[in-house]
Amino acid sequence: MTIANNDQYHQGLVEVLDALPERVVRYRLADHVIVYCNASWAAMYDRTPAQVFGHRLDEFLSDDGLRGLTSQLSRLSPETPLLPDPIARIAPNAPGRWMEWVDRYLPSAGGDEVLAVGRDVTARHIAEAELAESEARFRELADKSTDVLWHYVSDPYPHLDYVSPSVETILGYSPSYLIDDFNRFLGILADEDRAVIDRAVNGKPMPERCDFHYRHADGSTVIGEMQIREVHNGLQGVGRDVTELRRLQESLAALALRDPLTGLANRRLFKELLEADLARTQRSGQPLAVAYLDLDDFKDINDSFGHDAGDKVLCETAQRLLAVVRGADVVARLGGDEFVIVYEPNDPSADRLVQRIEAALSSPIDIGDSVEVFCPASVGVADTRTVGYDSARLLAAADAAMYQMKRLRHGITAARDSRSITPSMRRPTLVVREADRTRQL
Repeated sequence: MTIANNDQYHQGLVEVLDALPERVVRYRLADHVIVYCNASWAAMYDRTPAQVFGHRLDEFLSDDGLRGLTSQLSRLSPETPLLPDPIARIAPNAPGRWMEWVDRYLPSAGGDEVLAVGRDVTARHIAEAELAESEARFRELADKSTDVLWHYVSDPYPHLDYVSPSVETILGYSPSYLIDDFNRFLGILADEDRAVIDRAVNGKPMPERCDFHYRHADGSTVIGEMQIREVHNGLQGVGRDVTELRRLQESLAALALRDPLTGLANRRLFKELLEADLARTQRSGQPLAVAYLDLDDFKDINDSFGHDAGDKVLCETAQRLLAVVRGADVVARLGGDEFVIVYEPNDPSADRLVQRIEAALSSPIDIGDSVEVFCPASVGVADTRTVGYDSARLLAAADAAMYQMKRLRHGITAARDSRSITPSMRRPTLVVREADRTRQL
């Protein structure tokens, strides 16, 4: 390349560097004398490049700039030839503007030099400052929250880098206990919940909302409702103690399906169980039976001794019915003094079930204050061999059979029909034993 061509090359390079928005300056390492700068760098100080050549860099730098220069030169070396300044510096003569610098070590036979390139990072700096302020506000709010807020990161290793102080109130563990070792957090989770976390750690999707079961420091179980969302390099969530709420919900669910007095299945649950049993037995070709019970003279007990006594009779009746059926059979209270039992008539354990029910209900029931009452039941039975596998028809047939039996027990049938009634089918006398005397109702 000729001298003329060389001059043209350098002139073109200068023009390119002057057109850049980045600030470029080159200075000697020994005395910090500027040997080159582009137009953008000189303009920061309201100068032209020609006006700054030969001057020391220190003459132009602010106090913040000097601190940056000292810090950078203390680390810059042939072993570390390229060094970004980790701190954004205030731009000279431009309030509110921020610069980020990168220094390059340039070895030279005539004396080592440094090339510094700066760029405007005001937008990023403001965003980072706002983010830091937002995070500070978040931490302040999180620290005061009664819910547990947490942040999990996967790099450089899986760990919690924040857990709000409320975790100690809810679970009995300090935040540092869980932050120091992620396995401690996993260790207090139920097995099925730990599996959810394991899937998340392995990059698989996690539900946005779920319940976790924790082992409290005192050994009790705490149920926490967790809301989770993915964030950069990890997960973030908030959890709240819903232990009492879940227990209440379970109780309400049980009340919705169980008779609150006797604990038996209520009408709603009975229908669901009956439908399921009918579908199962129809597939297998096995018969299914329903026994419908109505307590005789129960109204007399309520009228004579009050509803508390009636409640005791109902609860005792429920327990006696449960005692004579299989564990797989359904016993339900439909309301009032009406009970139903769903069973498989071909099962050997169902042999003479009606007789065993009558025997179980024939014993007196203690209602307190040295008072015992007899309260047997009228029982009607229908099964799928005569009615079919329709639940409504099966229940209606059992109900009709029960009322027919009740009429027979109360002697309401015609005389010719009453001659066919066995002694055990006749209406029993309601007897009340009070201490040593007996009276009839």
